[in-house]
Parts: sequence; C-alpha cells; structure tokens
Amino acid sequence: MIVIRILGGLGNQLFQYAYAKSLAAKGYDVKIDIAAFKNYTLHGGYHLDQFKIDVKTASPAESWFAKYFFNFPKKEKRLLFQESFLKPFRNKYIKGYFQTEKYFEDIRPILLKQFVVKKQLASSTIQYLEEINIKKNACSVHIRRGDYISDEKAAKIHGVCDLNYYKEAIKLMREKCGEVHFFVFSDDISWVKKNLKIKNASYIEHQVIPHEDMHLMSLCKHNITANSSFSWWAAWLNQHKNKIVIAPKQWFVNKENEVVCDNWIKL
Repeated sequence: MIVIRILGGLGNQLFQYAYAKSLAAKGYDVKIDIAAFKNYTLHGGYHLDQFKIDVKTASPAESWFAKYFFNFPKKEKRLLFQESFLKPFRNKYIKGYFQTEKYFEDIRPILLKQFVVKKQLASSTIQYLEEINIKKNACSVHIRRGDYISDEKAAKIHGVCDLNYYKEAIKLMREKCGEVHFFVFSDDISWVKKNLKIKNASYIEHQVIPHEDMHLMSLCKHNITANSSFSWWAAWLNQHKNKIVIAPKQWFVNKENEVVCDNWIKL
C-alpha cells in the first residue's frame, strides 16, 4: 500500500491528492493520510471532503503503521519534478507537495470530474457565476496576501506579487484580448480595492467556502494568478479551449521549481 500525506491549504491538498490519484490510476493500492490535520489549524484545515474524490482515507492505525514501519518512507526533497515518484516501490509512506502537473497531467479528465464541489453553491456564488458567463472576455485576477504578509516564514518562502506585476498582466491581457472584464479575488479585498484600481472590474466580496471562489475563477475565460497554489488550480481547472493564463515567473523567493505550466505566460 502507498500512503500519501495530505497537509497544507486547499491548493496544496489538491496537488497531493492529484499525485495520489495518478498512482491509483496506475493500479497502486493508494490511501491518503489526513491525520496531521488534528494539530494543523492554518488555512481552515482539511478541505478535500468538499469535492467528489474517491481515494480512500487511511485509518489512524494504517497511517501510523505506514509512517513508522514501511521501509524507507519517501520524502520529496526539492520542488522540481522527480520521475522516481511516478513508480514508487510498494509499501511506502510519501510526503511531498508535487507542485507540477507533470505528476498528473495524464489523468486530467478524471481530476476535472472529481474536483467539483459536492454541495449546492451559495446564492452569491451563483450570481457571480451568471455575471462571469455573460461577459465576453471574463478574466480572474487573484491577489494573495494573508499569511504571505502576516507570517514571517511564509513571506520569506513565497514573497508577494507586487502591484506592478498585476498592472503589467492586466495590460498584456487587454493587448491580447481587447475588451476584458476582470473578476478580482483576494483574501484582503478591501486592500486591493484601495490599491489596485481596475477599469471594467468586479471585486468579489462574499463569505463562502474557498472551493466556490476557486470554481468561479476556473469559469473565467482567462486567468491572472498569484504565486499561489489556490489560483494555480483555478487556472488549471479552467476548461476554455483558448484560455490565456498569466502567472508570475518568480513563484518562490529563492527556490527552484516547475510550478507554472509550460503553456502559461510567465511575467
């Protein structure tokens, strides 16, 4: 059995699950370990249960046994793609982030069906959804602040995309698409409204589970992401055939990575 540890915010959980599901699709006996969420209070805890996932969760006993008794627990040591993770030896406890589509792009159709919110969408989400569908060129803009600002450790690892990045991305999107309506998402929307004035924009303000905002972003024709796995997944789940995705080339402050997809524009 392969046991994959799930930890982090919604975006990280999706990367880890996608990797787990890719192994299951190859015939591995895979389970996910969510035991760490008992002591993990950041980012609202465990989120995958809101989606239509089907990889089974390991029992506390299975998680404990795999973690301490499987031979050579395997840990991702860097954020670059490692081919060895595609065919791990059986009976492994695996920890990592797997932040590149190279681990799971071959099962994209499966993930598109599973990363769907199970419950009825909130009325405010449905209203924004209708507005997105009406606009000719809807483009999501995600500004991540939150712990990237308030948490010293997170700030040193991730940094924050500055306003110039967003202004240049918006300018480029208009150059490529002409008339664009921007839908602005942020965990600090009041700050964004004061500091980033955008013509033809809707600033998303409602209280819903994060999955619903990710869904709304994915429905936009185009996407401008932050250096955040949350907006990465929104852009990746976007099924528009000719979508344009603009993402920051500097995803981490000083860590080499392959997060941004090859067909996205790095700015």
